[in-house]
Amino acid sequence: MSAETMKLGLIQWLTQMNDKGLLASLLQFKKANEAADWYDTLSQEQQAAIAEGEADIVAGRVRSSTEVWRKYGRSPKG
Repeated sequence: MSAETMKLGLIQWLTQMNDKGLLASLLQFKKANEAADWYDTLSQEQQAAIAEGEADIVAGRVRSSTEVWRKYGRSPKG
C-alpha cells in the first residue's frame, strides 16, 4: 500500500469520526510528532549508551526476554 493510499484512507476515516476522545488523542500524537526529536534532548552519555546497545544488537550480543525473566526466577509475560 502506498503512502498516498494510506493518507487518503486516514483522511476519509478522520472526516467521519465523531469520537472526541480519540480525536484529542490523535491531536496529541500529532503535536508530539511535530515536536523536536527526543533523541536530540538526550545527554551525550545517554546517546552513547544507545549507540552501544545498537552495536551489541548488530554484533549479536543479545538475550531473549525469556532468558532475562528466567535469570530472575520469573516466568515470561504474555
